[in-house]
Amino acid sequence: MSFQNKSTKLDATPNDPNDRYEEFLTLFSADRERLAAYIYSLLPNQADAEDVFQRVSLLLWRKFSTFEPERSFLSWGCGIAFYEVRNFLRSSHRTRMQFNSDLMTTLADERIHNIESGVDLLPVLQGCLGSLPKSHRELVRAAYEEGQSMKSYAESAGLALQTVYNRLSRVRRLLLDCIQRKAGAELS
Repeated sequence: MSFQNKSTKLDATPNDPNDRYEEFLTLFSADRERLAAYIYSLLPNQADAEDVFQRVSLLLWRKFSTFEPERSFLSWGCGIAFYEVRNFLRSSHRTRMQFNSDLMTTLADERIHNIESGVDLLPVLQGCLGSLPKSHRELVRAAYEEGQSMKSYAESAGLALQTVYNRLSRVRRLLLDCIQRKAGAELS
């Protein structure tokens, strides 16, 4: 999936409610995929990301009267999405691993920059995941998908919990190196 370099902007603010609705649809349609990609990059579980995307879509329409036409719709929408993702994570009380608030903010800011600049790392990540040995892919799935805790994964694999966390750390570094290599090659 490739993204355009600039978010859509409209110059005038219509007074007619039907025109305002049309303006929203035009802006939302132009940035829908990038907004969804932003949310998916912050929530590793697809079902959760879809739920949050639906809520964000409704919130954007409800708050559209506060949108300033000279501003990037995508940046505005990602700002709203960021807080909705944080609310979701806070209220979901998941036992899954979660990022701390500062890291989440950093990732969100970098993701907005990547989306607006046209860099889409999701296919790169998928390729890197596919190149991992099966045992590494299973470990990543256990860490980030719904189902079991890391403790139960460690028990089922006959490993100490700390060993599982150490292996996961090594796999994350392998993925990061792979992504940096492949993304650098795509940008060159």
